[in-house]
Amino acid sequence: MSRWVRIDLHVHTGLSPCADKDMTPWNIVRMAQLEGIHLLAITDHNCTLNAGAVIEVGTELGLVVLPGMEVQTKEEVHLIAIFPTFDAALAFQDSMWEHLPDLPNRPEIFGEQILYDSEDRPSGFVERLLMQSVKLGIEEVGEAIVAHSGLTIAAHINRRSYSLIGQLGLIPPGLELDAVEIDKSFALSKFREGYGFLNQYPMLRNSDAHQLVDLVGNYQSEVLIEEVSFAAVKEVLRTGDSRRIRLR
Repeated sequence: MSRWVRIDLHVHTGLSPCADKDMTPWNIVRMAQLEGIHLLAITDHNCTLNAGAVIEVGTELGLVVLPGMEVQTKEEVHLIAIFPTFDAALAFQDSMWEHLPDLPNRPEIFGEQILYDSEDRPSGFVERLLMQSVKLGIEEVGEAIVAHSGLTIAAHINRRSYSLIGQLGLIPPGLELDAVEIDKSFALSKFREGYGFLNQYPMLRNSDAHQLVDLVGNYQSEVLIEEVSFAAVKEVLRTGDSRRIRLR
């Protein structure tokens, strides 16, 4: 029997240099459960390496965690990629890192890029700068997401910076979008008034959490599904049935 399930498909860990250090696997999973979230996706900037540890903790505590990535294209557009397995996410990361400039991170400027194990212990750092663009266009990144069996979501599409509409003002014809994400501070009525041309796509609201407090409140979406899984979320988005999606 189908039920309404709260999901959040845009959550960062301490691997993202702009996120707090307390965005650790256990902290994220516990906070998500306290807030009634049943499924979340880990989407660090241009990297998936912390998703494995969060998946382990989620499995132990009973929360479904999906691996993902927030990719910055050469147009400085952020696309969220969500994958069915950690292996698929790692393979996608490898394909992106072939086009990610090998520039060193400067923690004193951008912040540390911390790797955690499943016990919340720092296990190392990613030395390559993650806060930069891959040398691939939007459509090329979208094709790579599809090739790795992923879902493609246009991140915070109503923002002026790092968004598809803010940067380009349109949806490229070769980009297969599964959903568009509305920023948590943006009223749905205002969005429908100003961005009506996007009504053809399923709309989601995610926390874009960079600190634990971002997971608190009504900034997620609810989907009507029978099981809590990647396949169920994919089915809702691909059918485009707006009656099965509620924005909080």
